[in-house]
Amino acid sequence: MLEDTFQFETYIVLDVPSPVAEAVMAVREKHRDVFRASLPTEITIAGSSGVGVLSRGQSPKEVYRLLDQIAAKTAPIEAAFGTVLRFPGTDIFVLTLANETPFQRLHNQVAASGILFKESPFPYKPHCTLRSRSPVSDHEVTQLLEFTLPGTFLLQTMSVYRMRRLPMDLLHRTTLSG
Repeated sequence: MLEDTFQFETYIVLDVPSPVAEAVMAVREKHRDVFRASLPTEITIAGSSGVGVLSRGQSPKEVYRLLDQIAAKTAPIEAAFGTVLRFPGTDIFVLTLANETPFQRLHNQVAASGILFKESPFPYKPHCTLRSRSPVSDHEVTQLLEFTLPGTFLLQTMSVYRMRRLPMDLLHRTTLSG
């Protein structure tokens, strides 16, 4: 019998490349966010907003086949970060994307692909998390909200990560090549 790969929270993400990933990681480490620093630097396509994490009881092989098909039709995404946003009522600070359109389009394709997801109470908002550790001081809030990461970068890989333990398990990776 196949292991139920999706019994733990499982996400679909775009991997942020070097050196941008290291710049984000430096902020996580500076703010002593041990949990966030143990995670990959990524932009979530499915799992934290829009659609939730992958639902149990579906074939991993079929999920990966569908993601490979989507990736084969999707060109690499040239991206730039926008301003830092603090999610309302939380101590979660994220880098927004200057142009959300390609991320919204990819999220919609994945959501409509036939892959099953748990529900999420939040609308899709593409982002890269800088910090999620509480509490946060007024000085740290100011530092985070003033942070910028200029320049563009190319997102070329889409990955599936499972949160069973840290570090997360990489279950599948595919290349955007459309």
